[in-house]
Amino acid sequence: MVVRLRLARHGTRNNPFYHIVAIQNTKARDARPIEKLGEYDPVPRPVRPAVATPSRVRSENRPGYNGEVISSGIVREVKLEKRLEWNEERIKYWLGTGAQPSKPVARLLDRAGLIPPEKRALYKGLYRPPVESDLATDSVAST
Repeated sequence: MVVRLRLARHGTRNNPFYHIVAIQNTKARDARPIEKLGEYDPVPRPVRPAVATPSRVRSENRPGYNGEVISSGIVREVKLEKRLEWNEERIKYWLGTGAQPSKPVARLLDRAGLIPPEKRALYKGLYRPPVESDLATDSVAST
C-alpha cells in the first residue's frame, strides 16, 4: 500500500479549499483519508481582526460592503492572505514512513523547508535552479 500526501478539494465552485491528507494512492481525490494533516486555502482573503471595532461592525451591515475597512471616511488598504495550516510533526512522520507527496504538496513542503536538501531530487515538481556549468555552455553556444 503506497501512501501519498495530497490535496483533497472542498469548498464550492470557483472557491476551492483543500485539506492536506495522507491517503492510499488508489483512492479517489475526496475519499476518506487515513489522516487529515492540514488545510490550505489558495484564494487570497482579507485578514480579519480578532476583535471587531464598532466602525467595522457598522460598515459590514451596510449594503455593498466589499471588505474595505472604513474609519473617518478614509479607506485603508486591505491585506489579503492565503491560509496554510498543518501539523508539522505528523507530516514529518508520514515522510519518514515513506509517504510520497504529490507535486503541489511537495512544492508547499519545500517552501516551508520540510523537505531536506538531500531528498529534493526524489520529489517531482520542485524548483531546481540551473547549474552554473549549464549557464556557461548556454552563453558560449549563443555567441
